[in-house]
Amino acid sequence: MKGRIVALFAALMFLMPVAMLSNASEEKARVEIFDFYGNKIGEKEMSINEIESFKKDILDGNFCIAGLKFDFGFGNYIISYGKGKVYIPFSRERSFIRLMLRPIFFHYEKGFTLVKFGANYMWRGKSIGDYGMMFRNQYGMMLGFLGIHIRICHKLQPDTHIFVGNALLIAGKDKLL
Repeated sequence: MKGRIVALFAALMFLMPVAMLSNASEEKARVEIFDFYGNKIGEKEMSINEIESFKKDILDGNFCIAGLKFDFGFGNYIISYGKGKVYIPFSRERSFIRLMLRPIFFHYEKGFTLVKFGANYMWRGKSIGDYGMMFRNQYGMMLGFLGIHIRICHKLQPDTHIFVGNALLIAGKDKLL
């Protein structure tokens, strides 16, 4: 009788880790979502496997909220040409070749913008992989632009602007989409 109790006890000791492993795969963790100001937006329970795939998507740049894509890195390469308005706060220059840390706001009635994504970006235009493009009527903002800006003034038409370089942050919206 004692042998059976010892055998049953030994069998239970070997089965305990297996039972713990099956519960560990079903464990859920609470994920809290915060905005840029640190305010709590929401809370969600996710399994460990879902959290790992979510982390992988963020690190690979496949993270998307409401059609706005986010990625990490340094520098978005940009080529932009258009007729319209460009506003650079506290700047009277017509053209420059340098780093502009101030924001650059642009609104083209006609033009195109091609971007190779690499840093943080918000893009509401067409995109193919890591490349984004906007055609015709568009507006956007660049922050930390490093490159060349050429402004060609016209008296009766909107000015022509050309940007070639890269930006730390870019946000753009194609008005036709």
